[in-house]
Amino acid sequence: MGLENKSIIDIRRLFFSFGDRVVFKDVSLSVERGEFLFITGPSGSGKTTLLKILHGELPVKTGMVRIADIDVRRLPRSHLYKLRQRVSMVYQDFMVLEEASVEKNVSLPLKVRFLSGVEIRKRVDIVLRSLKISHLRREICGTLSGGEKQRVAIARAIVVNPELLLADEPTGNLDEELSVRLIKILGQFNRHGTTVVFATHNPSLRNWIKGTRLLKIQGGRLIEG
Repeated sequence: MGLENKSIIDIRRLFFSFGDRVVFKDVSLSVERGEFLFITGPSGSGKTTLLKILHGELPVKTGMVRIADIDVRRLPRSHLYKLRQRVSMVYQDFMVLEEASVEKNVSLPLKVRFLSGVEIRKRVDIVLRSLKISHLRREICGTLSGGEKQRVAIARAIVVNPELLLADEPTGNLDEELSVRLIKILGQFNRHGTTVVFATHNPSLRNWIKGTRLLKIQGGRLIEG
């Protein structure tokens, strides 16, 4: 095997459109392992689209996209699990199992990786405590508030210790205090090696994490903030 690439995200000359609506024009981006990157821009600018490209949800037809040493453009859809084993995403609309408990939601990605029951309980306990939702572990997610569901979604994403965490406006349904707490928690995971790409309409959140980078999506291009 060759040496691991220093960049966990490597995009070159990406063009992307929905029909006649061009979203990205000749975009290139390199993100090193261990970075904490904020992506900002107005609604409809392409923040969610970019994250879905990085997560393999939207097919790339023009340009090169390598994520965690995987060529996403050439990756068969049937092999997307190889990317998802290394990359987690927190969605804007939670995507939790409404009829399942908090504990079941958070443990699910560990069960499909066939971890032992002991290891699963250990990891779930750690993330529930870190997000201050241990008291909700047996609650059904459909009964939770929007902010609580978002924290469950974040717990489920980080419990697998991903190399790359993609966060799509995860603080949109949280108050300021919880938003800052969430940023600091993600900062802790980042310091332990997880690369974070955080899309937000609120670029001031980056002030809570040292050494972050900010990119703005403007006119179909990425501009250093």
